[in-house]
Amino acid sequence: MPYAILRTKKLKAITGVLGSGRHTFREMPTPNSDGTPSMHMAGATRSVELGRAVLARLPQKRRKGAVICIEYLITASPEAFARHGGAMPDTGGYFDRAFAWLKARHGSANIVCAEVHLDERTPHLVAYVTPLTRDGRLSARDFLGGPAKLRKMQTDFHHWCGKPFGLSRGIEGAKAPHQKVSQYYQALVAVEPSIARSDLVAAAMGIHTQSYAMLLASAHASATQVKLQNAAEVALQDRHAALQRQKIQLERFQRGLEDREIVLEKGLDQLGRVNQELEMARLTGNQEKERADRLAKKLTHILRRVSNGDTPLLPY
Repeated sequence: MPYAILRTKKLKAITGVLGSGRHTFREMPTPNSDGTPSMHMAGATRSVELGRAVLARLPQKRRKGAVICIEYLITASPEAFARHGGAMPDTGGYFDRAFAWLKARHGSANIVCAEVHLDERTPHLVAYVTPLTRDGRLSARDFLGGPAKLRKMQTDFHHWCGKPFGLSRGIEGAKAPHQKVSQYYQALVAVEPSIARSDLVAAAMGIHTQSYAMLLASAHASATQVKLQNAAEVALQDRHAALQRQKIQLERFQRGLEDREIVLEKGLDQLGRVNQELEMARLTGNQEKERADRLAKKLTHILRRVSNGDTPLLPY
C-alpha cells in the first residue's frame, strides 16, 4: 500500500541553507541523478538566491540558534508513481496540492523556493520556508514544536494531499524511527530492484524485461557513482596540493616582507642619525655666524672711534 511521505529539516545557519541549496539546484555532483530537469514551482533558482531570500525574510533581532528555515521534502512510496507502475503522474496533481498546502500553512511570502526533482528514482518536492508566524515572529516551534504538532501536521497533510490520490497515512502513534531528510534522500536510491530467475532467462534469450532493465540502470548508476567519487577524491587532492603551494608562496612572501621591513628600519635609523648630525651642524653654524657677526660689529665700532680720534692707539 503506497504512503504519502512528508519530512522536515530545521536549518539554523545560512551555511546550512546554502549547502542544502547546492544539492537542490544540482550545483554539486549528484551521482543518482539521470539529468532530467527539475520542475521549478516558486522562488529561488540558485543557492545564492536562496540564501539571500531567507536572509531578506528574517527579522533583524532574533534568538541565537533560532531556526531560520524549514526544508520540506514531500513524496510518496515509489510504487505510487507511474514510472513504477502506479497511477500518479510524476508531476501535477499531487505536488500541486502539496504546494497549495504549504502556502496555506505558511503563507506564500514565506515560501522562498519550491522545486520538484524528477532526475532521481522517486519524484519528490523540495521546499524552503521561513518559519514566520502571522504576527511576524520567527518561530519554528509554532510549526514543528513537539510530537502533538508533528502528528497533526502529518494528519493534515494526508487529509489534503495524500488521501485524494489514494495514499495511506503512516500508522499514527507507531514507534517507527523518524528519518532525516538526508537519510531519506539516500533511501530514495538505496533500494536495489529485485530480479527473478525468469528475468535472467529472458535476458539470456536477448529479451530485457522491465526488472532486468532497472537492474542494469542501477548497476550503471552505481558505476557512475564510483567514478564520480574517484573524480571528487582526485579533485580534492589537487585542491589540497594547490592550497599547500599557495601556503608556501605566502610564507615566502611574508619572509620577504619581513626582510624588507628590517632593511627599511635600518635605513630609517641611518636617516635619523644623518638628520641629527645635520641639525647639529646647522646649530653650530648659526652659533659661529652669530659670534662672527658680534666680532665684526665690535671691530667696526673700534675702527670708527679710532678714525674719530676718540681712542688712542697703543704702541707696541
